[in-house]
Amino acid sequence: MSKRSFTSIFVLMLLLPAFSSVSCGAASTKKTAQVKPPSQGQGKTKKAAKKGPIVITSDTLSADQTTHTAIFEGRVAAKNDNMELYADKMVVHYAEDGGVQTIDATGSVKLIKEGRVVTAGQAHYEKASDSILFSKNPKIAQAKTVVTGTTIKYFVSTDKMDVTNSKVFIEGK
Repeated sequence: MSKRSFTSIFVLMLLLPAFSSVSCGAASTKKTAQVKPPSQGQGKTKKAAKKGPIVITSDTLSADQTTHTAIFEGRVAAKNDNMELYADKMVVHYAEDGGVQTIDATGSVKLIKEGRVVTAGQAHYEKASDSILFSKNPKIAQAKTVVTGTTIKYFVSTDKMDVTNSKVFIEGK
């Protein structure tokens, strides 16, 4: 079995908590803003996120059972039915039972979900707070709107994002 194939099998369930519904959360303050995507229509309810299998591929995988760490490097791609995450390197710290504790993605991080694209130089997922912190030039792009800031923190459970030092660009009609 190749390392690339092993990667897909090894982490199918490992990253599942990080692949809950991702979108953006609509108020703004001086330093921090919460961003919510445009409404998809009146009266429509949001479908529950499907938690299908996740396939992760990378050029290399290094797993250490002693330190409970898996390191994916080179063209890392993690995909499920409704979301894609790309990075140059992904370090997964997991508990003895196999549950993910933290994930650090670095280098050309890109998250794609329902017409939204979040890019950054770095992303950090924490199971304890159920959040992903994007840093190093983070940017959210959707339709004709682009949001940038110093950091973008996505709260998975509440489906909101807080943007520190936000700047919003809206293209006119």
